[in-house]
Amino acid sequence: EKLSDMMRFMLQENMQEKIPLSKEINYLVNYIDFQRLRTDNQSTVEIQTDIQNEEEGNLQIAPMLLIPFVENAFKHGISLRKTSRISVSLKVKGKFLFFDVFNTMQEKTENDPEKYKSGIGLENVGQRLKLLYPNKHELTIRDTGKDFFVHLTLQLI
Repeated sequence: EKLSDMMRFMLQENMQEKIPLSKEINYLVNYIDFQRLRTDNQSTVEIQTDIQNEEEGNLQIAPMLLIPFVENAFKHGISLRKTSRISVSLKVKGKFLFFDVFNTMQEKTENDPEKYKSGIGLENVGQRLKLLYPNKHELTIRDTGKDFFVHLTLQLI
């Protein structure tokens, strides 16, 4: 059911300029729940969420703006052999969204085809933020080599 909701969102909402924040949050929650199903029997994986959707009014957001940060956390932060931790926090206060994603970093093996590739997902999100929310966002990314942390403050419309 969650996968169906996610696919519907991708097909219907993704093409719009802005969508209700509640729909974007619902997509995030479904994605995280889907990942929990995948890692549920792994004692080495810890997933924490604090997602509060107590928005005032009908706030709008560009679709698929938040999910790349969470996808990145699961892609680079999960190991079935080593302790892995992912934490996602989202709070809305007035017209401001505060979004934090933390994950442990997992070293890629020599035979991993993506070991020497650098993705463009976070770079694309940064560009989208500059275009869609000029002077209305603050994005901080910290990579220590062992941990990865993203903080986004976004003024919504």
